[in-house]
Amino acid sequence: MAQQRFYVIGGEYADTSFTEPAPGATIETHGPFSEREAKDFWRSITGQTVDNAMVRYFLKAEEQVVGKIYWVVGGEYADSQFTKLAPGKQLEVYGPFEKWEALGFWRGLTSKTVDDAMVRYDIRKNFSPDGAAAPEPKGSTAKPGSKSIEVNLSGGRSINITLTPSGPISRADVAAVTREIEAALNKLAS
Repeated sequence: MAQQRFYVIGGEYADTSFTEPAPGATIETHGPFSEREAKDFWRSITGQTVDNAMVRYFLKAEEQVVGKIYWVVGGEYADSQFTKLAPGKQLEVYGPFEKWEALGFWRGLTSKTVDDAMVRYDIRKNFSPDGAAAPEPKGSTAKPGSKSIEVNLSGGRSINITLTPSGPISRADVAAVTREIEAALNKLAS
């Protein structure tokens, strides 16, 4: 018998109904995990956000998430080639949705931006929200397999992080990298 799998889903929400993400925020999806791994991950991530009443994470069984494999992805781009985001902009990622939900959400977003030729949203199947950074520009110097993440900060500032694994990584490796990044950011803040 196959072991049931779980996901941890959530992030910063617009209000206490916890149904719509906050403006500029994306709903995160972590997993799949075993039930114990999901609970452990949930405890660690909620412990980091306990002081923000607008942040919530939920455990969802795989069967509650599996049908939701569509994502709405896009934002404001630098040019009409839609390969590089506009300066200071971050890739917007919404989902996961069922197909009909994604189409409705996409229609809502695109109707608000119909007059802006540099804004584009797509519906993507099985998009990885963990790779939600802006697409690398053509001619990028990033090594193959690298992920570059641009995090926008207050006051128009940003932090760029490039991760280049030397081989496959496990969940334990992800936890170790997360701790190291958190420690480095704490040193920068002090």
